[in-house]
Amino acid sequence: QEFLGESFPEFTGMKLAAGPVGDHRDDLHPEERAAIANAVAKRQHEFATGRYLARQAMGALGVPEAPVGRADDRSPIWPDACVGSISHTPTLALAAVAHHDALRGVGVDLEEGDRVVPQLHGKLFTAWERTTYELDDPRCSGLLFSAKEAAYKAVNPLVGQFIGFQEVEVDVAWPQRRFAVRYVGEHPANRLLDVGLGYFGFFQDHVVSLLIIP
Repeated sequence: QEFLGESFPEFTGMKLAAGPVGDHRDDLHPEERAAIANAVAKRQHEFATGRYLARQAMGALGVPEAPVGRADDRSPIWPDACVGSISHTPTLALAAVAHHDALRGVGVDLEEGDRVVPQLHGKLFTAWERTTYELDDPRCSGLLFSAKEAAYKAVNPLVGQFIGFQEVEVDVAWPQRRFAVRYVGEHPANRLLDVGLGYFGFFQDHVVSLLIIP
């Protein structure tokens, strides 16, 4: 939590909550528990920690206690009062929640810094990105991947269209720890990405990305 306060500005109507992955299954609502009944314990812990943190953020906003369901594509189903996003690695989890009338969309992504190996660069990054950035630096390649994931999570609930990695390019302002994304694909509705405001930070061996749609 201290890292979040140092890395991201305070947005009116939005709260972030982060913490280590643990066994929060007893905190789940019945419908949430049913969604992961057949999952292995590791997956149950990750899911439950994300929901636990989401409710912490909801409580900080004054949003009434409510379950956060799961859609067929595994994305969270938020109560009508809010929008949000959840991300986790095997060890850490992060949730962002905003009042529905404060932000149109919010996406967070948490990644282990060395996840994006060079063999994936051609699939994940455009030709412009591959010539612009030092992708052999895992912090750079990890950030670009994480920023694209956060952007997708922020926009997809609003637009409902798939966005491929090659359809998004990321502009990074390293000193300010800010980023912007632009849509370069063929579905005009996805250009909503272009108005997003991106923020990032590094914590231990993780990269954290946040994109909001005002």
